[in-house]
Amino acid sequence: MQLGTFERQRGQTMPFWVLGTIVVLTMVFFVANYASSVIWQIRAQNAADSAAATALSIQSNLWNEENTILYSASLDEYRLRVLNQAILNTINGVGGCNPNPGSTCDQDYKSLVAEYNAALGGYTADVQLLKQGNNFTEGGQQADVKKAEGHIGSNCGAGDYTCSFSYTSLDVSNGNGQGNGKALPTIDDYVACKNVSYTAPLLFKLAKSASYQVIGRAAAALVPVKTEAFVPGTDINPQTGTIYQAAETQWAPAYSSDWYTVDFSGLTVNLNWYAPATIRPYMGNLASGSYTCS
Repeated sequence: MQLGTFERQRGQTMPFWVLGTIVVLTMVFFVANYASSVIWQIRAQNAADSAAATALSIQSNLWNEENTILYSASLDEYRLRVLNQAILNTINGVGGCNPNPGSTCDQDYKSLVAEYNAALGGYTADVQLLKQGNNFTEGGQQADVKKAEGHIGSNCGAGDYTCSFSYTSLDVSNGNGQGNGKALPTIDDYVACKNVSYTAPLLFKLAKSASYQVIGRAAAALVPVKTEAFVPGTDINPQTGTIYQAAETQWAPAYSSDWYTVDFSGLTVNLNWYAPATIRPYMGNLASGSYTCS
């Protein structure tokens, strides 16, 4: 009789087992959602950082390309100066303009002038490229920024989280001046946002929403990341082990003077390289409706 009573009382532990299981599962779901929210928050911040950097990449690329063209123009100008001096020396007979039999100073003069004109063509092409770069208007530059921003959320490969966010540009402008000549973008402030569903939405239906927002905020400024004094005729190319822009001696064999050798070691070119750098968001606190969230 007592054994039967004991057997009937064993079922009283079942409610505690069910309750304990629910508590454990609930904790597991909370931990899973917390981990998911942390991961998505990191992704949102990375997406905002990417948007801010991308918006300024157009301008940084333009300035870096202009620096490269300026370097080329400096070489061409230096070459022109040396050739011009060689022409003057030929006119004045400095260094000997007729060392070879059958050669005349007039022929040497014409040869050097032809070389000068060829070098002038290269210098003119450099100037035209600089002019094209400097002719970008503010509207055109802003349009290019928008195109770059549009690529952040499209044309993505498999698993690219940047496609999952909506992006809002709080500001893309210049921090140092105004007008077409000064209003090219050098600073920006961006928001990346996404509505993320809970890992176990059925357990959260009792709440007002079965999703939560993750927001990334980032601002960037265009800054010089490196300034170098470059000596073309001396510095070594680490990839080839040769000198950048070695001395040009193609005009020297016919003359006894060093005036007819273009030695670029006498030239120093100061180059500035630019890139977007993270700064503190500057457009104030986010207000409701100031950004979109997918």
